[in-house]
Amino acid sequence: MSFPNVSVRNRTSGGQVITGTSAVTGSFASIDVMTDAKFNVLTGNITGAANTTEANAALIKAGTTLDGNFSAITLWSGTVIAYNK
Repeated sequence: MSFPNVSVRNRTSGGQVITGTSAVTGSFASIDVMTDAKFNVLTGNITGAANTTEANAALIKAGTTLDGNFSAITLWSGTVIAYNK
């Protein structure tokens, strides 16, 4: 499974670095994967990246940008930056 690496034109609304496995909610327009990551929960318009078991979650490589409309993020592992809408 591969994911597009598309540039986001406007990141002036701020964002937050997510490093732990606690749930994070908000209104996010894009996610930059800083270190290889696996998602437990990724609520938004991208399907297939998250899984309730770490072994079955897709490994998203560092350097990938996920553009979309996200409202909840929980990591199994890795570090991401979620940019506000």
